Amino acid sequence: MKVIYIFIFVATIINSCANSNYIELKDDVATIEHAIFQVDSIFSKFDDSVSLVFVKDNQLYINQTNYNNFDSLSQEQVPELDHLNSSDWHLLKNNLTLLQRNNIKGFSSTRYGFTRFLYKDEPGEVYMQRYLALDSGNLSLDHTGYKILDRKSNLVLFSGR
Repeated sequence: MKVIYIFIFVATIINSCANSNYIELKDDVATIEHAIFQVDSIFSKFDDSVSLVFVKDNQLYINQTNYNNFDSLSQEQVPELDHLNSSDWHLLKNNLTLLQRNNIKGFSSTRYGFTRFLYKDEPGEVYMQRYLALDSGNLSLDHTGYKILDRKSNLVLFSGR
């Protein structure tokens, strides 16, 4: 009987670890792809000094600066975003809220020419970051040190280094 309990316990642990290597979304994949595309388009309008945008526990971080409550934040409170028009600001906020609901918590540019989105930033996963990126046919992870874990439509999940 103890062997069965041990087996169930080990299977549960293995299953929970494996699930983080698959794309699991609350919203439709096409909706997430569209949101990532829009955020990436707006991110391309940022100043080159902005390298990381992160939303955690409803707090907006740009680079290392915390801008507090994301929901009540206005564009004027964030100097890095002051050159965006109000339409881009609202689009960015709406899309980041959607992405946050789907365990996508931040994004940054890479030296390989694409934007990576932090996926399922889980406690205890310090050495294994997972990222999402859009692949419209030209995403190459060769020579990057990244490993593809899963794919849904144009959405690619890959591991960090």
